[in-house]
Amino acid sequence: MSSTESVRQHFDERAARYDNWVSGFAGEQELRVVRTMMPSGSTVLDYGCGTGRTTLDLLRRGCEVTGYDLSPEMLGRAKAKAAERGYRAEFTADPATLTGRTWPVVACIGVLDYAPNPLPLLRTLRGHVAPGGRLVVTYPNATSLLCWTYIASSRWTVPAYARTLWFTERAAAAAELQVECVRFAFPPIPGLGHTLALRLRRKE
Repeated sequence: MSSTESVRQHFDERAARYDNWVSGFAGEQELRVVRTMMPSGSTVLDYGCGTGRTTLDLLRRGCEVTGYDLSPEMLGRAKAKAAERGYRAEFTADPATLTGRTWPVVACIGVLDYAPNPLPLLRTLRGHVAPGGRLVVTYPNATSLLCWTYIASSRWTVPAYARTLWFTERAAAAAELQVECVRFAFPPIPGLGHTLALRLRRKE
C-alpha cells in the first residue's frame, strides 16, 4: 500500500471521530493566525480541507472556496457542514479536477505535517497559485516542546514530522516560493508555538 493510500485509509476510518474538543481547540488557535493571512472575500483553494474547519471559516468570511481532500469520508463531512449552514462551495476528492486550475489564494493547513519530504507537495501547491497569488501553509514547529508531544503521539496513527523555520524556508525556495510572512500559533509566541504558519508568494 502506498503512503498516500495509507493516509487516505486512516483518515477515512478516523473521519467520524475527527471532530472533538482537542482538535477543535487546537484548530481554533491556528485559525486565529491563518485567517489573518487570507483576506475576506478571497477565492481560495483549501487543499486538504479535512472535515471543513478552514473551509467553513473562509465561507463565513465571504470567500469563494474549493475544498479538496484525498479522504472522501472527511470531505463528505465538510460538504455536509457547509450545506447545513447554507453555504455553497465546490468539494472534490479527485485531484484531476484541480489540474490546470489556479487560485489567488491556496491554503494547505495541517497537511504538510504528514509529508516526509514536503517538496513535491509544495511544488504541486505552487502550481495552483495564480500569478501574484499567495500560498498559506502550516507545519509542526520543531522548536516547540508542545509540538514534540504531538509528534510522539502521531506514531500511533499517521506519523507527523516537525520542521524548523530554516528548513521550511529552504523547502519553499526549492519550490520557487518566497516567504512573505511567518507566524506562530498555539501559543502565538515566536519560536515556541506548536504551529508554524507561513504566507508564501510565487517566484516568477
